[in-house]
Amino acid sequence: MLTEEQKEERRRLARLAAENAQRVLKHGDRLRVTKCPGTKRWITFECWSGQWMVSKSGIDDYHPINVDRLNGAPVDFTQERGGE
Repeated sequence: MLTEEQKEERRRLARLAAENAQRVLKHGDRLRVTKCPGTKRWITFECWSGQWMVSKSGIDDYHPINVDRLNGAPVDFTQERGGE
């Protein structure tokens, strides 16, 4: 079980990842994301639904904290410098 400090850090990283991704992502970008239960899949970015990314197929269950590749290149949106 996570402590309150760990939960708050996770929330901070999620906000940072969303802010960074919203500055970088464009319609049609290819993203590799991790989904439950830890499987990786490629999606095509369509638009935003709050902090959630919507794929070309209309699924809006993807968060930027779970993205590890952008158009084939490694990316980490939780980094202070913008995830690039």
